[in-house]
Amino acid sequence: MKKVRSFFTVLIFCSFLILCFTYREDIASYVMKRVLQNKEVTLSGEKSNYNSFDFAFVQETDDFHVKNKQDVLNAIYTILNHGMDNFTFYCDLNYENCLNDLDVISQDQVLLSTMNNFVSPYNSYEKIYFKISSYGEISVQIDKLYTEADVNEVNNKILEFEKDNINDSMSVRDKIKAFHDFLINNSIYDKERADLIENGQNVNGGYSHKANGPLIHGIALCSGYSDAMKIYLDKLGIPNYKISNNNHIWNLVYVDGKWLHLDLTWDDPLTSDGSNILLDKFFLITNNELQNLDPNGHKFDEIYYPEATNS
Repeated sequence: MKKVRSFFTVLIFCSFLILCFTYREDIASYVMKRVLQNKEVTLSGEKSNYNSFDFAFVQETDDFHVKNKQDVLNAIYTILNHGMDNFTFYCDLNYENCLNDLDVISQDQVLLSTMNNFVSPYNSYEKIYFKISSYGEISVQIDKLYTEADVNEVNNKILEFEKDNINDSMSVRDKIKAFHDFLINNSIYDKERADLIENGQNVNGGYSHKANGPLIHGIALCSGYSDAMKIYLDKLGIPNYKISNNNHIWNLVYVDGKWLHLDLTWDDPLTSDGSNILLDKFFLITNNELQNLDPNGHKFDEIYYPEATNS
């Protein structure tokens, strides 16, 4: 009888070992998920070029155990907004579609580049990488567009501008107009680079796509104009973000109690004789005014930018 019991004991133990070996990956994943649910995740260190604005599309979060797709977007926005170079967050156990949603988001270049529009240009990414584990650990690595030298150069130029052009008696609108005019009067549109991009050629180097372009080097693409303006608006503490479509990018600004469009590129037109013209047709205008002026060039996805439709 004892031999029979011993046999069955050994048989059960061997069966258990076989099951453990067969399903070892599932078991390990389950254990890891359970362990990670109790892992405390917080943003550490000083906030770098952080803004405190929340928007309809994305909001700041302090919960990095994501429970739905919006939580994922909020986590990515928060990581970028705080100027992080790398960060790790986790899928909640009950978020069954987490890995699939993350895979879709990580490959959606339009969605990811849109996230840059809501954070300081200094914190925007040039490249962003996701490492997604089977047990719901998501590691994000960010290569930033602006170098430390870029940031210092732009900040110093804005300080110089403010010293020469801004005083306490000016209204917010006046301060924005002064910067608008300064950028346009001291730069021209980089048509050569724009044509190369339009023809599908890779263009490396240069500054016209960044705030350094119009501020320091006197040449800009629409991204350079809008980055410079966003950096200045952030400095003033004004809620704002950039709006982009496939061909263009401009600014949306909350001023005088409403959201208004601001497009420096269209206010700095190219001329046949090369003369420099300063316009203000696209300076802090409503959405209806914008669409009446240029319905094709300023189309945008209302899912990303709902505030723009209410202006």
